[in-house]
Amino acid sequence: MKRSKPNILPDLEFTRDLPSLVAWAREEEIDMEDKHFKDLTLTSIDFSYLSFRGSVFENCELTDCHFEKADCRDLRFQSCNLSNSDFTDGYFNRCEFVFCKMIGVDFHQAQLENLGFSSSNFQYANFSKAKLKALEISQCDFSYATVSECKLTQLKLDSVNFEATSFFKTPLKGLDFTTCQIDGLRVSIEALNGAVVSAYQAAELAKLLGLIVR
Repeated sequence: MKRSKPNILPDLEFTRDLPSLVAWAREEEIDMEDKHFKDLTLTSIDFSYLSFRGSVFENCELTDCHFEKADCRDLRFQSCNLSNSDFTDGYFNRCEFVFCKMIGVDFHQAQLENLGFSSSNFQYANFSKAKLKALEISQCDFSYATVSECKLTQLKLDSVNFEATSFFKTPLKGLDFTTCQIDGLRVSIEALNGAVVSAYQAAELAKLLGLIVR
C-alpha cells in the first residue's frame, strides 16, 4: 500500500488570527491555503463547509470545534488537541495527524483518503459509516472507538490499541492485526472473515464463538 503524503510548501504564511481568517474566507467564499497556524488556543470555532489547503497546524488547541463538511487537503496536524471536535461528512485527503490528542472526535460519514495517523490518541472516536482508504496508522490508541459500518480499503496498521473497539458491520478481510492489541474487540464473526491475526489473538477471538481454549 502506497499512501500519497501532504503536498506542503516549505515557506508558509504564519497566521495567528485564525478567527478573522475564517470569517474572511467564509464571506469571500475562498480557500484557506498555504498557512502555518501555531500555538493557538480556540474552543467551539465553526470551520464547517470551509476548505483548507497545504497548511500546517502546530501545537494548537482546537477543542469542541465544528468541521462538518469541511474540505481538507494537504494538511499536517502536529502536536494538536482536537478532542471532541466534529468532522461529520468531512473530506480529508493527504493529511497527517502526528502526536495529536483526538479523544471523542466524530468522523461520522467522513471520507478519509491518504491519511497518516501516528502517535496519537483516538480513544472514543466515532468513525461510523466513514470511508477509509490508504491509511497508515502507527502507535495510536483507538480503544473504545467506533468503526462501525465502514468501508476499509488499504489500511496499514502498526502497534495500534484496539481494546474494546467496535467494528460492527465492518468487513475486516485482509486487515493485519498481528502487531495490534485487540482485547475485548467488538466484532461479528462474519466481519472477521479474512482478517490476519496471530495465534494468541486467534485464541482470544475464539471466545466470540463461545469456545474455551486450553
